[in-house]
Amino acid sequence: MAFEYFARERVDFAVFEVGLGGRLDATNILSPFVTIITRIDFDHENFLGHSLNAIAAEKAGILKPGVPVVLAEQRLEAREVILARAKALGCPVIEPAQIFRVQQESMQNGSVRARVTEAASATIFEIAPSLPGRFQLQNALNVVAAARLLCERGFRISSDAITHGIASAVWPGRLEKLHSSPDVYLDGAHNPAAARELAHFLEQNFGGRKVWLIYAALRDKAVDEVAGLLFPHAAEVIFTAPRISRAVSAAQLAEVAGHHAAHFSVIADAERAFEHALAEAAPQDAIFITGSLYLVGQLRHYWKQRAQVATR
Repeated sequence: MAFEYFARERVDFAVFEVGLGGRLDATNILSPFVTIITRIDFDHENFLGHSLNAIAAEKAGILKPGVPVVLAEQRLEAREVILARAKALGCPVIEPAQIFRVQQESMQNGSVRARVTEAASATIFEIAPSLPGRFQLQNALNVVAAARLLCERGFRISSDAITHGIASAVWPGRLEKLHSSPDVYLDGAHNPAAARELAHFLEQNFGGRKVWLIYAALRDKAVDEVAGLLFPHAAEVIFTAPRISRAVSAAQLAEVAGHHAAHFSVIADAERAFEHALAEAAPQDAIFITGSLYLVGQLRHYWKQRAQVATR
């Protein structure tokens, strides 16, 4: 569908996100100008393998002979696998951590701000993503590296266009704020890597405030590890489930992960769980809907409908 849509729209550039893994992904029929590999962590182990080496080998399947790869900072074992595959295919490797100097980094209202200098050209980029979370700096550096690579190949992409694109990017369901008083956030932190980033965000921005977590998960996820990372930051955890057959039931989640929570309740219906949190939370509290992208999508749709009804 994406191939057809982009072709009909005659886009100048199409960015394709690889699905599960990479080696066997449908996007491998493409001949890209550049490939980007973000930070690799454990996820979908039943399909990709139970070690970072095995997972990295699957991710490296998107590399194409001679096509440059932008490689985000990685753990040593994952980096070695990617570099070996890139060498075998003759892929130039661009590592943002090595070509950019980050200066004057700060956080404003949960979003990162930084002045970044490209070492080779001394070009300065003022990085100011609207997306919350310090991890967005790494994502932004990947983007800058890819865009600069395209510039070297004759495409006209100004520095202002790069920084404006980063500043105006929208990512539904990724630390997306829906409401204030109480604050309501959506974040599809469904694996340990994403849970760590959400935990950092909670620690940095919500210390001293009561946090409610509405949590759900699918059967192939590392529930105990994710819960261990997130639940210590929450005063109340509500276990629920999205309407999908792969979801773990709310009751099962409570059995598996309830010991990580200071207090928890079980409300199987996700919309009821959301309404319960909204009714019980004080204006200064924060509600985070997390653990499953399916839960995030379902309650995001519910919130939109709820807001439409309220304005009639």
